Amino acid sequence: MRLLTLALLLSLSACSTKQAITYYQLPVPAVTAPPSAASLKAFYIEPIQVASYLNGRGLVLQVSDVELVVARQHIWAEALDQQLQRQLRNRLQLLAPGYIAVFQPLPDTLRVSVQLEQFYSDVNGQALISGSFAFSNQLGTVPFVIRQPLADDGYPALVAALAQGVQQLSQQIAQHLLSGS
Repeated sequence: MRLLTLALLLSLSACSTKQAITYYQLPVPAVTAPPSAASLKAFYIEPIQVASYLNGRGLVLQVSDVELVVARQHIWAEALDQQLQRQLRNRLQLLAPGYIAVFQPLPDTLRVSVQLEQFYSDVNGQALISGSFAFSNQLGTVPFVIRQPLADDGYPALVAALAQGVQQLSQQIAQHLLSGS
């Protein structure tokens, strides 16, 4: 009887063990010191507007044409909207000579707003990033769709592909910023 009770307790405890939670963060780009601020135009990245299903903690996967799954053990170390705001600010600082990123806008500061609708791995094994961006000195928005193939299976490969997509988005925003259109 004792052996049966011990076996039952061991099997129940095995079922109750939790899987480890893994935290992810987009890689932080290198930041260089900008030239003299007096000669630069200021820009401010508005808080990123993220679709509500993306603004949770878990990474998102598309498992069919109509089904999205939010991971429970693979989560963002920091809120996605905050990571993206910092990523875009730092990357644009590098990609847009003549501009300087500011943390608080003044009345004449150019404001950059970004709305994110998709930020996940799709059923074809690609990171998908889509949405739109706009500048305060222009009417209208610029839509974007970025697809980046995953180099490997797994969540680290997904985060790496999403980071590459953010780099591409930063380049698109910088091109529009520098062209004035």
